[in-house]
Amino acid sequence: MILLILGVVLLAALHLPQSKAAIIARAGASGYGPVFGVFSILALALIVLGWRLSDFVPVYEPPAWGRHANFGFTFLAFLSLGVFLFRGKLRQVLRFPMGIAVLLWSAGHLLANGDLRSLILFGALLIFAILLIAIGARPSPETRGGHDLVSLVIGAALFGAMTQLHPVLTGVPILTLAR
Repeated sequence: MILLILGVVLLAALHLPQSKAAIIARAGASGYGPVFGVFSILALALIVLGWRLSDFVPVYEPPAWGRHANFGFTFLAFLSLGVFLFRGKLRQVLRFPMGIAVLLWSAGHLLANGDLRSLILFGALLIFAILLIAIGARPSPETRGGHDLVSLVIGAALFGAMTQLHPVLTGVPILTLAR
């Protein structure tokens, strides 16, 4: 579980508002994106590897309806992610689209899973998302016309892709389109 914890800590640290300034100070404005991307991929790899290597240790019994709630929460989370990725007006309407995405994704997974590794991953990211929203970590105010519909379509497409990739990444199938 050490790799899982390290991945969660690294991912959270990268997304602190102060981290952007620190990366820019060391790598320059043009180096920010590549450095952030490399460390984000490293954090996600540590999380996936740590998750896969961690034993299932039951902590609580999730509600019977938790899987269904998780499916809905995660769909809304991916729509929010799409809104965050594109600079439409919805990005400003939601105010904290990435924080909302992580909050919904984490809460849904805590309703569906009752094991220790889920508490570590989803509990920590839920708390982190709440803190980022509370301190007011908002996306840039720049908007682009026509991006609202695209953001929702891309969010839905990412959700569809993740339902197919989920068993590969986590070992837990959600649903499959093949027979």
